[in-house]
Amino acid sequence: MWRIAKPVIPLAFALALVLVLSSVPALAQSLPDKNEVREWIKKAQEASDLGSPGAAPYHLVAKIRYAIGDKTMDGTYEILWAAPDRYRVEFRMGDIGETDLVLGDKKYVERNTQTMTLPMWSVSSILFFFSSFANRPNVGEIMDREFCFDAKTRELMGIHAHPKPHSSAVNAALALDLTDYANLGKMRYPRRLVRRWGPESIDATIEKWESVQDFDETVFAPLPNSTVWDWCSTPKIEMPKSDGPYAPPINVDSMSGSLSFPYIALYKVVRADGTVKEATLLFGSPNGPAKELLERQRHDRSAVFVCDGKPVEYEAMFVIGPLSPVH
Repeated sequence: MWRIAKPVIPLAFALALVLVLSSVPALAQSLPDKNEVREWIKKAQEASDLGSPGAAPYHLVAKIRYAIGDKTMDGTYEILWAAPDRYRVEFRMGDIGETDLVLGDKKYVERNTQTMTLPMWSVSSILFFFSSFANRPNVGEIMDREFCFDAKTRELMGIHAHPKPHSSAVNAALALDLTDYANLGKMRYPRRLVRRWGPESIDATIEKWESVQDFDETVFAPLPNSTVWDWCSTPKIEMPKSDGPYAPPINVDSMSGSLSFPYIALYKVVRADGTVKEATLLFGSPNGPAKELLERQRHDRSAVFVCDGKPVEYEAMFVIGPLSPVH
């Protein structure tokens, strides 16, 4: 096994890269160059995109164990995928239930809660929209990342991201492990996904992932009791004008002088013009930084989503996690 313990490629993840080549004697093969590594990672990222326009129809069922603070829940997450504008997601956890159905330029959302829940958003972010977590800013300052490839097949075998040794990031409890990869057609995806972020942890196991020739016609029938949103898979995003960089609320440890962000989750609905129609605190103390952030989100303009030239109203989750700088 060879270990290249340095960043050999700039990634959107902005994480230090450690490349592991397994099952190869030390003298049997030279180290891969940067271009080879870039190509391996690019192909691996493309193959693991469950929402890729080129993804063939599939049915995926995952068993989930979700914990936040001292509360633990078990549930399931199911994806029935036909195309980027034709898919269905089913989420069930405890007394939480949500179904999202995308049909053309509409998204039907049926849930038994007043808003999207933090468990639904968090599980979706690791299972279905992984880039939303992988592209978080400032992660490279505190994390080491490891890609494991088979030296013969060049196939991705695992991804691990953990706080750098001897850094205060250990207290931030941010870690990610993707293992037990499997193939389905041109796709390759981990069957075990584990993420820990602040007070929240997700342990997901893929129990079923299979190709589908034809879905039953009822799978993509519009949901009669749902909220209907105008929608597109890749909206044009117009960011609001700002007088300066966004400064999230921080905590200062008076003993060590270290900084950390509290874990706060807000749900919001944004009108077509970027003004906030609704903002609700889902996790975090209702006082202090969370209260400040909630008020700012209610009054500041948000990004405008444009689908086929038309600004649309949308719902979103705003989450700040407890990342600490490296010391």
